[in-house]
Amino acid sequence: MLSSLTRTLLLALPALLAGATALLLPLPIVPALLLVGLAAYVPAVAAYVHSRQQQAMLAQRAEDLMQSLIDALPDPVHIKQRGGGYVMVNEAFARYHGTSRQAVLTAGLAEGLCSRANHALSMEEDEQVLAGAELTKEEHTVRQHTGEEVFRIICKRRCLDMTGQPVVVGLNHHITEWRLAERELKQALEREKEMRARTEQFVQDLIDLLPDVIHIKDADSRLVMVNAAAARIRQVSKQALIGMDSRDLAPHPQVGELSVREDQRVLAGEEVLKEERGVTPVTGEEYYRIVFKRRCINVDGNPVVVSIQHYVTEWRLAERELRRLAQEDVLTGIANRRYFSTEAERALHAVERDGQPLSLLLLDLDRFKDINDQYGHNVGDEVLAEMVKRLLQVLRKSDLPGRWGGEEFIVLLRGDASAAMRAAERVCQAVAGTPFDTSHGPLAVTLSGGCASYRQGDSLSSLVGRADKGLYAAKHGGRNRIRDASEQPDTLPADLGGSLVRGPQAAGSAGSTA
Repeated sequence: MLSSLTRTLLLALPALLAGATALLLPLPIVPALLLVGLAAYVPAVAAYVHSRQQQAMLAQRAEDLMQSLIDALPDPVHIKQRGGGYVMVNEAFARYHGTSRQAVLTAGLAEGLCSRANHALSMEEDEQVLAGAELTKEEHTVRQHTGEEVFRIICKRRCLDMTGQPVVVGLNHHITEWRLAERELKQALEREKEMRARTEQFVQDLIDLLPDVIHIKDADSRLVMVNAAAARIRQVSKQALIGMDSRDLAPHPQVGELSVREDQRVLAGEEVLKEERGVTPVTGEEYYRIVFKRRCINVDGNPVVVSIQHYVTEWRLAERELRRLAQEDVLTGIANRRYFSTEAERALHAVERDGQPLSLLLLDLDRFKDINDQYGHNVGDEVLAEMVKRLLQVLRKSDLPGRWGGEEFIVLLRGDASAAMRAAERVCQAVAGTPFDTSHGPLAVTLSGGCASYRQGDSLSSLVGRADKGLYAAKHGGRNRIRDASEQPDTLPADLGGSLVRGPQAAGSAGSTA
């Protein structure tokens, strides 16, 4: 492109040449020189015009290329000059505003495309950009005509156009779909969070209704949820238990480690069902419980161990009491006749296998009927209880004493006849050695007894029968003594009658019933 000075010089050159020639040469020569000047001027002007046409063509091509490039972009692009007039926009820009590119360029100004407030803000931003600033921001607006929400990232930079003039190039990257999807996702997450909280609260309310202790533990055996029963038995709040692990809950470290390993097996798919007996750490009370553990998936999708502890303490204690009542004599606490018979039969079978010596004592308080008749049954019961107390002080733990009926007692001992006789003599001395303290006052009490040792093929009935012969001999020998059945004759006097293998209230027994 020629400068204005050059263009002026080219235009003035023929006149300057003609004037100079007229001054220096004779007049007839002037036309010829003018022709020479014109001949030189015309090609120069033609070349200049051609150059301008080439430059205009190149500029148009460049402008067309720029338009094609920005039309290829999906985001709205605009180029504005100082003052807010549009000099170029792409198809996406026109489409967003619901018009054509030509209509935007014809109008020139951006004021008609947005609100006055937004236009004023845009003009202010353009001035800052033209001054050298760079602008990147996210904008959330609502379109005037449709009420549609729009989210976009606006970028503005200062550039020079083809004539060297500064312009503002702006790009609006629309992210409405992403922001609306993000909003929906956040709302869905909030709904999920709220639903999870409601679900957890429902589960908490549900397990709080159950009387059984419920623990829910994570993969590290830490409590993530407990019910009210679990807090009540520990005498702490539910929140205080959250975060504690199996080691913290166990009475001993070894028990805690066993529980942790058990939890890991449950997480691997095993189920646990067992009964435990223990002592409550806080109160020291004995407890029985059935523990059930199973792997479940928590509301957050993570595997957990659900442990249910069903306490059966009352039932087990009741069973124990029923068993005691079924096995023990109510008054004295030693084995009753039924339980003694069961255990004695078991011992006799064992003797047949191992050949160990076994003996039996049959003991009877002397003149017990007189005590009941003279002092009453309450005093009689006191005598029976004291009798058993002294009996247990003499016997070994391996010996089995029982109340056979009324004032009659029976003892099964490991050992031969001589050992059994020595034990029986000690019992006899323990009873007769010191008067019994009763509510009526001290009473002198003695007993008589018979001893029999096991023989091959003996039954409990035959063994008791022989011991009864020794008891009969002791009674008729003056009482307060023990007699070995093996030293007695095989036949009994007729006046013994049916006293053999006597039961409750048998053989003249008038004491309290078993």
